[in-house]
Amino acid sequence: MSAAELDELPPENNKNDNQQSGSLLPALLAIVLAPVITVAAMYFLIKANKPDSAQLASVTQGGVPLNMESTGEERFYELGSLITNLGGPIKSRYINLELRLEGVAGDFEKLLEMNEHKIRDRSLAIMGQYTYEDAQQDGFQDRVRIDLQKEYSLVLKKYRDGESDLIRNIYFTQFVVQ
Repeated sequence: MSAAELDELPPENNKNDNQQSGSLLPALLAIVLAPVITVAAMYFLIKANKPDSAQLASVTQGGVPLNMESTGEERFYELGSLITNLGGPIKSRYINLELRLEGVAGDFEKLLEMNEHKIRDRSLAIMGQYTYEDAQQDGFQDRVRIDLQKEYSLVLKKYRDGESDLIRNIYFTQFVVQ
């Protein structure tokens, strides 16, 4: 076809080309804009529902924030009547402990009271792993203290500030192996 013949084409063909490209434009816009709108909506929903950093930092008991700051003053929590059988072939042997836990967090007593069930559970699990032969060795009491300190640190790790443990010392007020 020559250029003169192209100019003489009927206007209907040009109309179809305009209609086709006009009908593709909304489809292309929808394909491109749908993911963008979805991502923007999710961003704003997540941002609106994300708790404030102040809310994350404060530990609460019944809606009242707990003071986790160190007061410098020693605080104590009594944990009594921890009795369990010793492991090993002779199951008639048992260990009986009563503890006094020391820390300096502002609401140390409340925090341990909230988590006493976890602390008791871990204590009994550790004590049940010892055998009567273990209990007869020198330094057994110190070994128990160290093992309990490690486990308490794991149980209470979400409450601690930095690397320091909430429980600084463990004192035995009763330590019986029979």
